[in-house]
Amino acid sequence: MIHDRYVIERNRIPERIDKFFKVSIQYLIVLNIVLGLFTVFNLYIYPNYIYEHTPTILRDTSTIQTNEV
Repeated sequence: MIHDRYVIERNRIPERIDKFFKVSIQYLIVLNIVLGLFTVFNLYIYPNYIYEHTPTILRDTSTIQTNEV
């Protein structure tokens, strides 16, 4: 029985394409979860619980921002 390398290689291409899409979909799902968590952190958790506004110092009747000193 004669094995033709070209025919065998051509028959493996659909398997490679399927594997490529399977692996790329897995990476995209993980990337989507990571970016989603990053977005939730930046839009909800950081501004509400971590960020502190610049404090104001009151002098007489005027207010001075600490970054103006």
